[in-house]
Order: sequence, then structure tokens, then C-alpha cells
Amino acid sequence: MDGALREYLHTPVLTKEVIEYLKCSEGGIFVDATVGEGGHALEVLWASQQSRVIGIDWDEEILEKARKRLDKYAERVTLVHDDFVYLPLILQGMGIKKVDGLLFDLGVSAFHFHEEGRGFAFQKDGPLDMRMDKRKKSTAYYIVNHFPIEGIEEILKRYGEERWAKRIARAIGDKRQQGDIKTTRDLAEIASRAIPRRYHPRRIHPATKTFLALRIAVNEELKNIEEVLKEAPLLLKRGRRICVISFHSLEDRIVKEAFKRMESTCICPPTLPQCVCGGREKVLQIITKKPLTARPKELRDNPRARSAKLRVAERV
Repeated sequence: MDGALREYLHTPVLTKEVIEYLKCSEGGIFVDATVGEGGHALEVLWASQQSRVIGIDWDEEILEKARKRLDKYAERVTLVHDDFVYLPLILQGMGIKKVDGLLFDLGVSAFHFHEEGRGFAFQKDGPLDMRMDKRKKSTAYYIVNHFPIEGIEEILKRYGEERWAKRIARAIGDKRQQGDIKTTRDLAEIASRAIPRRYHPRRIHPATKTFLALRIAVNEELKNIEEVLKEAPLLLKRGRRICVISFHSLEDRIVKEAFKRMESTCICPPTLPQCVCGGREKVLQIITKKPLTARPKELRDNPRARSAKLRVAERV
């Protein structure tokens, strides 16, 4: 990689595996539905001169970084500022019925944590925003200062799997009686103080799960993943594949269940003792029975890869 590319902060994970399982060397039209700074897209373009990449991202700032990174291959790249949940409509608008590969890298780019004004990081002080797409109205500030305390507790439990959700939510309620909670540092301190010190995790900041939960809620991330995985596999040509990289258990669970539903020929509720639906056409064949994880060398070079899980399925 040349020096011009080292200015980019985000190193894509499981790149070799993605290129191999998507069969990128065969060429075709590939959709990087979370293109970010263009790391995976660049590898797809390198794999074959016969490949075209459609890159989608809901963050306009990061999309510009991808545009610069992929400029050398501009004639084979189409970048779209939109939410991947609208993938079927995006392709329809381009006159594309089927594609040769789909990639969803559900992680957050390092860019977001380095930008103080975006509100994703608690290490730096900044406004409580957390919107991936600045066109969205709801922000972390609004949730923290205007949601019912019970609602905040539910968000922390559901999306952050936070053991101390009730204590943190109550601490937020107590603090906002004194005035609005405005910054990431304010929120991080509230969450940290709410958790008994002897239970502070050793390897991560005590506010990590709180920030994760709020980010997911602001951007409706899990809902979007569920929605797009109902339709995205149908956009694949037969024999071509979808790769999804997740970074926490809630995402991975959604991907796993979505793939299993599309591999099954029965859509009856699991509570029924026998099938009564009459069956349906099988959509996917799961390629990775267990998720793939980063190899030791990648973990040494890119510690962020330690929580990455890749699941792959093929259109039948």
C-alpha cells in the first residue's frame, strides 16, 4: 500500500476472507453496502479488472473519504449516500436486477471515534450526537435528556446488554434535574460513577456499553440489519454470495437467524410440532456453519479485528 493511503484511519477486517468467499477474482458487480472509507472496496477492485463496485454509506463525510481513496478506479465505482436498508430501491434506480456479491461490514469506522464533533467517543469531549447520517433528527442528546428514564433503561439493556442499566438510567435522571446533559464526557462520567468501582471492567471503559446502546438506538442499526437481510439475498445471482461482518453479539445473532430462515424451506413458527405452511423455495445455502474470525497475524496488525465475525451464505 502506498503512502497516500496511510492517511486513512480505518483498516478493514477479514479482507482476505471476504475477497475469497465473494469470489471477487471472477469479476462482476459487487455491492459494498457499508463502504466506509473504501478499504474493502479497494481490495475488490484490485482482485479483478472486470469488477465494478457500488458503495453505499449513510455518512456523507466518510463517503468523501472513500471517494478520494477510490479515485484511481472512479470509472468502476459508484458511490451512493443513503441507508443500506434501501438497497433494493437503489439498485432498481440504477437498472440493476442482480449482483455478483454483497458485503455488509457492520462495524463503526475509526473515523467516527476520531471526530470529536460526532459524539461517538467518550475519550474526547464533544456534543452528544452519534448520528451516522446527519439528516436524521434524533440524537443521543435527545434520548438522554428527553426520553423517560424507563425508556433509557430499556435501551441500555436491549442494545448494550448493560448489567447496570437501571442504575445508569437513574443517574442520568438525577443529573438532568440539574440541567441538560450536553457532552460525551458528561455522559461517560455519569455512567462510570453509576457502576460500582469494583465492577468496572478491566479492558474497556465503564461507559462503553452505554455509548454502544445509544449509538444503536439513534441509528436504528439492528432494525435496519433485520430489514435489509429480508431482501438483500434475493438480489444475488444464483451461485453468488453475501458476506456479513458483525462486531457484537446482537448483530451476529440477527445475521445468523436471517441466514437460517432463508436456508429453511419451512416458515412455520418453531412452536408448532410439524410443518403446516407447505414449504417454500430455499433462498440461501449457509457456507460458514460457524462464523470466521481473524487469524493471529491480523490480530497482531489490527487489534480491532478481535471481535469481528464473518458469516457467508450463497444464493441457490
